[in-house]
Amino acid sequence: MKIRICSFFLLFTMGGVCLIAEWPQWRGPGRDGKSVVNFQKEKLSEPILLWESETIPSGDEGGFGSVVSDGKNAYLSVVWHRDVPTETRTISELFLRKFGARKVNLPSEIVEKAERDRLSLNPRLRGTKLDQWIDQWLESHLDPRQKMVQGDLLASRFKQGKLALPVEVIKRLHAMKNKPFRSQSHLDEWLGKQGFDQGLVEKISQSVPPTRRIAEDVVLAMNLNTGKQIWKASLEGKPSGRSSSSTPCIDREQLFAVGSNRIFCVGLETGKILWDRSLDVESMATSPVCLDDKVIALVGNLTAFNRSDGEVIWENTEISGKAGSPISFDFHGQQVIACNSTKKLFLVDSKDGEIIWSGPGGGSSTPVYGEGYLLVHSKDKEAGLIAYDLSQKQITEAWRFPKLTRRSDSSPIIKGSNAYLIGAGMRACFDLSTGLLVRKEPANHDISSPVIAGDVIMAFEIKGNFLSLIDSTPQRFQELESFKINALRCTSPAIVKNKILIRKVDRVSCFQWF
Repeated sequence: MKIRICSFFLLFTMGGVCLIAEWPQWRGPGRDGKSVVNFQKEKLSEPILLWESETIPSGDEGGFGSVVSDGKNAYLSVVWHRDVPTETRTISELFLRKFGARKVNLPSEIVEKAERDRLSLNPRLRGTKLDQWIDQWLESHLDPRQKMVQGDLLASRFKQGKLALPVEVIKRLHAMKNKPFRSQSHLDEWLGKQGFDQGLVEKISQSVPPTRRIAEDVVLAMNLNTGKQIWKASLEGKPSGRSSSSTPCIDREQLFAVGSNRIFCVGLETGKILWDRSLDVESMATSPVCLDDKVIALVGNLTAFNRSDGEVIWENTEISGKAGSPISFDFHGQQVIACNSTKKLFLVDSKDGEIIWSGPGGGSSTPVYGEGYLLVHSKDKEAGLIAYDLSQKQITEAWRFPKLTRRSDSSPIIKGSNAYLIGAGMRACFDLSTGLLVRKEPANHDISSPVIAGDVIMAFEIKGNFLSLIDSTPQRFQELESFKINALRCTSPAIVKNKILIRKVDRVSCFQWF
């Protein structure tokens, strides 16, 4: 579908109802991607940029957490990395990625064949003819999943020809990952013994940085009307890279955040750290949920902490992972927690963490509950998008939509009698009770989880460069508008009153919509 770029304006309807002027946690007030604000589709005009924050790092320097708000301020949790000088030299994961030393994770016979063909490529083969040759090679030698996961990497190596890093060099560099050399001379001594081309030795030697990474676990509070920083809470953290991408949770004048290797609580009024509990795991993307006296998160294992002091109330070691985020809801009079682990979807009693049920699922997507159904986007290609019927205490699978896609991180939406998957390279609308595919079309949505306001679904597209507005009405289910926003991919927008908070690569931006 051709993208029509325009600016737009969306009506904020109040209708005499006192609206919750907050976006207090990951995926909003109900943790389901739904806004209490009702966006109308009738009027379009220019959006107003209210403010942009001071510089805030992201990605390798600050992760991909999203913004939350209590209606007064905007808040963001960041594992804030920076480099300091050092005598040691380390071949880090970040160095390997920037240096282009990405491992080819394919059977050895395929890798060997690819390397032979790469080195024997005629340098005159270029442009369209080279693209056609690559497409034919991938089609002939890789199965669909291999092509999906490793195809782009092999294509890049073929296009580099003899300039691509040899596979053996990549293997040896990875073997030394995160093993510090005492000095530059020790690194050079090791490089000199590897038999690498001298030019490559010099390039590696000069590229390994003379710095080491340090990190702080930070929470920032910004005035919702001006973007001015109100306070900054900070604790010494541990370098954990872009995998530390948690979104904090606000509840009863307190904010709960997962840092590099801890979970901690901050007072909203002053930014004072009220408690801090260290964890035995690092690099977490789980976003905590508050329920009564508990703060629950998937921090290695699904764990409930006492909101007053951070002490562990219960921990379920059968439910493991670092990326899935739990949700809570009432299940036939029992308050339960649903969470994707690394391999399965679990339902547990919120009081003691005891498992009530488990089923196919697994991955980093956040499940959603609504209309008597539990909907989960699984990384398992045989499972895909699954709906479970929770109308009875005996949970049953209602339907599934298997799919083979590279990404399975976006979280689904339930609205009325329909289910929506906006991600994994598609936009799809299903009948919630039967799984009937109402409409599906390819789209450049991948990791970011969409939100919905009224009949309008808002989703980042093309690595966050554009914000797409999609009519959720099943009979239409089409893009209404799309405009360039340059959001940080993987994040989701926060809708607060008449404002939308968007995290960008180096800042937070706030737009007013009427």
